[in-house]
Amino acid sequence: MTEAVIDVDPQMDALVQRAFARVGPPPKLTVSEFADAHIIVTSGPLAGAKWRTQFAPYQRGIMDAVHEKGVQTIVVMGSSQWGKTACGVNIVAYHIAHDPCPILVVEPSVDPMGKDFAKNRLDPVIEATEVLNAKVSKKRSKDASNTTLQKTFSGGSLAIAGANSAASLAARPVRLLILDEVDRYPHELPGEGNTLSIAMKRTQTYRQRKRIVMLSSPTLVNAPIHAWFKRGDQRRFYVPCPKCSHFHTYQWQNVRWTERDPTTARLHCPACDYPIGDAERVAILSKGEWRAEQTERADSSIVSFHIWEAYSPMSSLEEIVKGFLGAREKQKTGDRSEMHSWQNTTLGEPVEPDDGIGVEPHVLMLRREDYGRTEVPQGACCLTMGVDTQDDRLEALVVGWGPGYESWVIDRHTFSGDTSQPQPWAQLDRMLEMRYRHESGATLMVHASSIDSGGHRTAIVYDWVKRREARNIYAIIGRDGQRPIMASPSPRRWGRDEREVPLYTVGTDASKALLMSRLGVTERGPGYVHLPTAVWCDEEFCLQVTAERLVTKFHEGRPVSRWVSRRPRNEMLDCFVYAISALEWLHPQLETMAANLAAMAGRRSDGDQPKPKPPERRMARSGYLG
Repeated sequence: MTEAVIDVDPQMDALVQRAFARVGPPPKLTVSEFADAHIIVTSGPLAGAKWRTQFAPYQRGIMDAVHEKGVQTIVVMGSSQWGKTACGVNIVAYHIAHDPCPILVVEPSVDPMGKDFAKNRLDPVIEATEVLNAKVSKKRSKDASNTTLQKTFSGGSLAIAGANSAASLAARPVRLLILDEVDRYPHELPGEGNTLSIAMKRTQTYRQRKRIVMLSSPTLVNAPIHAWFKRGDQRRFYVPCPKCSHFHTYQWQNVRWTERDPTTARLHCPACDYPIGDAERVAILSKGEWRAEQTERADSSIVSFHIWEAYSPMSSLEEIVKGFLGAREKQKTGDRSEMHSWQNTTLGEPVEPDDGIGVEPHVLMLRREDYGRTEVPQGACCLTMGVDTQDDRLEALVVGWGPGYESWVIDRHTFSGDTSQPQPWAQLDRMLEMRYRHESGATLMVHASSIDSGGHRTAIVYDWVKRREARNIYAIIGRDGQRPIMASPSPRRWGRDEREVPLYTVGTDASKALLMSRLGVTERGPGYVHLPTAVWCDEEFCLQVTAERLVTKFHEGRPVSRWVSRRPRNEMLDCFVYAISALEWLHPQLETMAANLAAMAGRRSDGDQPKPKPPERRMARSGYLG
């Protein structure tokens, strides 16, 4: 029997193949394989080139985690510059082309962050990548189904929402949820509940098929991204040493450099101490692997990754060290915010909430100094006083101020007695008249004072201040919470709640934070606080000034900060805060005042003046000399 021979038209065969390609299932690819095959880079120095996962090999494990059996939530806690947004875009692109489903991307805000993600990161990739361009319907002005924040494609849809908008989160269920920068989300939406919970409930319908990808740089310990990272298996990227092949993770403690020369920075192997330069640091990434450090956990559906800037091919050790040195210089002046930011965005590590706002008393004891034969050193040019009112005493502290808000603690007194009686107030009056000998030879009096009007002596304080308003004496009341150090005073009032003096409000939280940051300054100069080796500036004084610490805890995922006292007495802390407030309201020209006193000192040294006598406190008849 002769077999029939069928001639196949090549054009028809090609047509059939294209038809099957359009309706048949796509080839089985992972996210990283899909990206390598199709994605075009649209931003940064590599814009226009094809995506290559091998350029930053640690990204492969993060993107392909969506394929791991039993995994529903992928958490990445990392620094800046590791490719976070690009990985998120690649996961979205893969699902549009190969696993279509309803997708939701949540940014901290709709505008500008949501719109920026859509216009500058996602849309350019869709436009430049052929397989995506063919899938996503073109945006038309009259097509309500495809806008900047809403896109449709065969088998699914994509929405971009803001965590600050309940309306953008309230829609139909989704199978893929991308949560970007979760530590920047508002904790709650008014009348709706916890923001993260609202977004994650959108995936409940899909049960085990859902995928939640959580990406963020951290902020504080136990903030959302850190809390979720700890719930996962805590994977870190291990690489082999070029010399001894010991597998280790890149750690900041192993970065070393020659003093003041960041160009010499190297990552040292913890096993053999081999110095790894930038070229080798990037080259050995291709031999690295992710290893879970928490294998025993309650929820195996959560995997988590930590990555920081030292792994990025786009960064250098020199840049990382320069950032650290700059932050450290700011920290020396009392500004800890830049160091916190560096720790979050470079190391990818959360900051311990109780790690910075607070000073130990023994540190202050060690820094006490001898002011010499004068009561007010040359640098100080303006004196302010803070007075704390108790039922059985008045506590007063005098602080001297110089340019750059460098300060010197000058004098302290406790006036014991029932403060409903005139005796303690008479003693305070005598202190107000006191003159302090300045190193220039001048004598200074207190320029401004703040006195606490809270407690049981409010009316007495108002009456005392009323009779001394010309002396720049302010009746104050401390308020905690998000308030400025100084606010516009409440005016006088008459009637049932009569008050014949203005009432000044002191933001105690902000004032204490400012004081603690200045007490943390370790080098003399702007912001530094000088303490004398006086009998009254003793251990008890230092204990009172450092009695409180700013503690931040998370309650239901929300950070709550408050000043917590570590000991029962804190009057000197309050007095110092009140002295700061008096200076803020007085707002003196410290540079001019210091220059005048320096000129006076120069004239004394040029003339034939007698040697200064030992310090002597004299009572002024009236007024005060500055």
